[in-house]
Amino acid sequence: MSARNNKIKHPSGIEIETPILIPSFSSKGFSFDSKGQSEATDALNLSNEFLTESSLMSAYDLYYKHIPFSEEYICTDVTFIDSGGYETSDIYDFSAIAKYSYPVKDWDLDKYETIINGWPGHKAGIIVSYDHGKSRFDLNTQIDMANNLFKKHSSFLNNFLIKPETIDQKYIKVDNIISQAGKMHCFDIIGLTEKELGDSILHRMVHISKIRAALDSKGNNAPIHVFGSLDPITSILYFLAGAEIFDGLTWLKYSYYRGMAIYQSNNGALDEELGIHVKDAQVRSKSIVNNIYFLDKMKYIMKDFVVKKDFTLFNKLNSTLGKYLEINYQTFESNIK
Repeated sequence: MSARNNKIKHPSGIEIETPILIPSFSSKGFSFDSKGQSEATDALNLSNEFLTESSLMSAYDLYYKHIPFSEEYICTDVTFIDSGGYETSDIYDFSAIAKYSYPVKDWDLDKYETIINGWPGHKAGIIVSYDHGKSRFDLNTQIDMANNLFKKHSSFLNNFLIKPETIDQKYIKVDNIISQAGKMHCFDIIGLTEKELGDSILHRMVHISKIRAALDSKGNNAPIHVFGSLDPITSILYFLAGAEIFDGLTWLKYSYYRGMAIYQSNNGALDEELGIHVKDAQVRSKSIVNNIYFLDKMKYIMKDFVVKKDFTLFNKLNSTLGKYLEINYQTFESNIK
């Protein structure tokens, strides 16, 4: 069984325990107001009093003030600072339900470091290796670039995000990662994007498992972070395969209901406190807050599963979820033997 939990210590002294389910904020896929501020800021205003453990923001958005860069918005115990690769790419995550016109502004490593250097020292941050949607490098170069960046910013935990090595390459080269696993011992977290892991849930699970095994073989216990995955079903499946950290925008775009992500507008018809007469804006507000509590509940179920190895624990989210997760896990196990 590959499901695991972990403890990593931040230079600030904070201890971070996995699994972690991270609510993310990004301007991409959301509309903008006349001042250039993203609709995601409205969600941040709504949720910041309920968010406590972790969140993820893009340095690209903070630099261009699509999301305000101020201490009142840095509200969680630890904040993951993404490097802007998602916002500067042509790729949308699996949760995308609207693709607004999104002209990419100038972005480079110096601008990213402007945000890192301006980060409040008393706010625990985790920085992601620099990525731009239009640039690709071989894995050795990615490792060297990440090391150079992280050495300059040792007051942060670091997160090495592994990317495809050429512009034409759609998925990461798992065999290359396995062969270079010994060079990744200096990274606190190893990141992979869901869309670049493979062309099916099964392939993505198998690739996570192989990378996890390769890191373990080198004595590297750094947790694997799957970027763009905060769907209840797939996050649990990737967790069963060996990943420990998950972030995404699903929680802003959908409602979590009985262990599934459903259209927010439908949540009003299923929530006894709402109803079909309630306006969409109110349904969305309640959905966002409820989703935060749902993720917290799911996290503790995942932690219990590490100890008990009992799929029926997931029935607390949906009475039949445990059965289907176990069936899918058996399919996965038969493909890694």
